[in-house]
Amino acid sequence: MGVNWRWAFYFVMISSGIIFLFSIWQIIYGKDALHLVLILYGCVFVSILILFLLSHFFTPGRKKRILTFEKTLKGGLYHFQCPHCQGIFAIKESMYVDKKSVLMTCPDCGYLARIPPMPPVIKAAIPQKKSGNVRFQCQQCGESLRIWAEGTTIHPGLKVLSCPFCGSKKPLKRI
Repeated sequence: MGVNWRWAFYFVMISSGIIFLFSIWQIIYGKDALHLVLILYGCVFVSILILFLLSHFFTPGRKKRILTFEKTLKGGLYHFQCPHCQGIFAIKESMYVDKKSVLMTCPDCGYLARIPPMPPVIKAAIPQKKSGNVRFQCQQCGESLRIWAEGTTIHPGLKVLSCPFCGSKKPLKRI
């Protein structure tokens, strides 16, 4: 679960507005508070920089991408490995053109990551044990995905948050 950084940014922006009004007051009334205004602007700048770095590095799914490690069986069955738990899972799509990136949680651990449209291929062994499959369908274009967790059971919080066919950002419906 990601952190909502919006409120921290709102706080910094409101603080910046107040400091701006204070600096205008200082200019109009000629008060000698320039050093205080500069210190306050410096604090706002450092706060924005810290918030940007924290939101960039601690939001899940930004740093790691899921890698394809083997494409098998004609007809859209692809195997992937989670960058977080190293779990292996498979996805079978119903449509094969206009492939977009897919934002989803790992079927093994629930980690949020993005599968790029043309993921790099790596080699690894596929476990023999397979879970049952879970089917998802896009409410925009009708694209259907079936997902298996290889060698384990499927995580109960499995979600597909974008469509690989039409690129819709609405979560796919579990059917």
